[in-house]
Amino acid sequence: MTLRPAHSTLTAALLALPALVALCLPTPAAASPPETSTPDLRDVGAVVDQVLPDQLADGDIPGAVVTVVAGGETVFSSGYGVADPATGAPMDPATTGLYTASEGKLFTATAVMQLVEEGTLDLRADVNEYLDTPIPDTYPGRPVTLEHLLTFTSGFDYDIYGWSQWEYSELPTLAEFATEVRPDRVRPPGELVAYNNFDYVLAGRIVEIASGQSYADYLAEHVFAPAGMSSTTAQQPHPAELQARTSPGYRPADGRQEPAGGQVSPATPAGTDTLTTAADMGRFMIAQLRADSPLGTEATGEMQAEQFRADPEVPGMGYAFEQRPMNGQQVITKDGDQPGTHHNLALLPEHDIGIHVAYNGDGSNGAAFWGGKELVRAILDAYFPTDGQDTADAASAGADVEPLAGSYRAARTSQGTFTTVTSLTGPVTVEATGPGTISTTGLSENPDAGAQVWHQTSPGHFVLDGGQATLAVTESGALVTSQMPNNSFVPLPWFEAPTLHLILLGLTALVLLAAFVTIPVRAVVSRVREREPGPLGGKMAQGLTWLNGLCLVIFAVGFALVSADPNLLVQIPLTGSPALSLALNTMTVMVAVTVATIVLTVVAWARRWWSVTGRIALTVTTLAATGFVTVAIFYRLIGLPFMLTV
Repeated sequence: MTLRPAHSTLTAALLALPALVALCLPTPAAASPPETSTPDLRDVGAVVDQVLPDQLADGDIPGAVVTVVAGGETVFSSGYGVADPATGAPMDPATTGLYTASEGKLFTATAVMQLVEEGTLDLRADVNEYLDTPIPDTYPGRPVTLEHLLTFTSGFDYDIYGWSQWEYSELPTLAEFATEVRPDRVRPPGELVAYNNFDYVLAGRIVEIASGQSYADYLAEHVFAPAGMSSTTAQQPHPAELQARTSPGYRPADGRQEPAGGQVSPATPAGTDTLTTAADMGRFMIAQLRADSPLGTEATGEMQAEQFRADPEVPGMGYAFEQRPMNGQQVITKDGDQPGTHHNLALLPEHDIGIHVAYNGDGSNGAAFWGGKELVRAILDAYFPTDGQDTADAASAGADVEPLAGSYRAARTSQGTFTTVTSLTGPVTVEATGPGTISTTGLSENPDAGAQVWHQTSPGHFVLDGGQATLAVTESGALVTSQMPNNSFVPLPWFEAPTLHLILLGLTALVLLAAFVTIPVRAVVSRVREREPGPLGGKMAQGLTWLNGLCLVIFAVGFALVSADPNLLVQIPLTGSPALSLALNTMTVMVAVTVATIVLTVVAWARRWWSVTGRIALTVTTLAATGFVTVAIFYRLIGLPFMLTV
């Protein structure tokens, strides 16, 4: 019988910073094994040694650990670099504790699927059947289910601001946290994949309700113990012995490694503040791959199987796992990224192989975001080399691709917080470059990918030129790609195009800065020449125009400070920032000042203040301020009434 608890909460969770995907590093290759066999990976350390030390040195990353399992046992596990840059303590796969980041979602999915396997939970039931604080019925007849949560298709907005502001002494419970930060539903469930941490916090809360145990206690008893993971915990605070040997994660700053922040949060089911070791992740991979898994044979099999596909020709999502075929092999992955710590886990179930790599530093320009995917690809290239044929050879022109040209926005982009600005600073664009051919930017997690060329194989379906990736256009017009199975990209109307907004911001900022400089100069000149002062309202209009210029300068300085360190920028949405608060609150002032300036501009024309030239100048600066704040409001770059640092 399926349990129907009337008792709950919704939940908001943390982190997960768009993770970054797949580069081919050429490495010496062993002979390709038979399709169903497990290749001999005893020499895999040579492949790792060829790639990883250079990553640490070139990327300014303190250390890393790598574990490879095959045939039910660990065949390679090694540490590289240091766990503590201050003491030089080495990275040890058996003892060095690491924060799991979003990789911890695998534990949540395992717990849910165990309860499904035993009949306590129903994947396709309305989650409101388990919750005492129901989700609003935003889309009648379209309830959110556990299956939606586990595949990131729930339709909740994305919002993580302030979710790691806590000290253990004031940490709310998972139930309390979920109630406070539940995001809005912004699309019907089951339509698009849009990575969202809240999905897994809510799933973790349902685990608590259904099992009658705390989330941490359930994992300890039903996930970690059966898998033999004795150095993994979701308890808060952590056991002192494990915390003492944990590397907090670092970011490079001014020639040294600075400990990262943002780990402590009630959002543990999303992966934050859960600790593990590389050796334990090896044990978890073995448990996942075993046919008689101690975690539940049905539970693990269902997690790894594809459960949602937005298009028949593009791989999709399992439960927490992502389908990312490489080199002709079934590969399922789960990455985890949070400030200072980055994980990549890949399973090849058909060959009983698991690969796990974790870094305890961001690296310069976020090098560790991509490094693990690079290493996984290098191992696959070594043991499962491709035949060298270009997958684009089979392409044909097909239907007209001109309608696809334009700007797109990631479906995971927040619709209610300032983090929507990521769609302005990192837009996705499509250009029709020839018959059946398009060029895209922003559709790869590889920071060096640049523009990518795609050839149409059938109407609405494309293959990457010279690569293995596929891309499709859904019935709703969204883009989905095998390069990022955990996200979708929705088309934007022309007036929402980031390029247009950037041009508008640039032009209006130039006008306001010119006014900011010239108004004081003109005032001084008028005083020196003893000109008769104009009307009081005119002087107020000039003063407010100058104040708008000042607000722009403060806003720009605040955002420059926030953006100066890209690694710190990843942490700021979790922990807050005085510079960010200054920028957003200044923009709030600018909105109010602009409204007052609009009124005075109308009065200036009605009462004929100054000459026509003077009134035109006032009108131009007022229009510039209006344009600037309109774009700022669109991207939620304001704090109302005042957004304070958390």
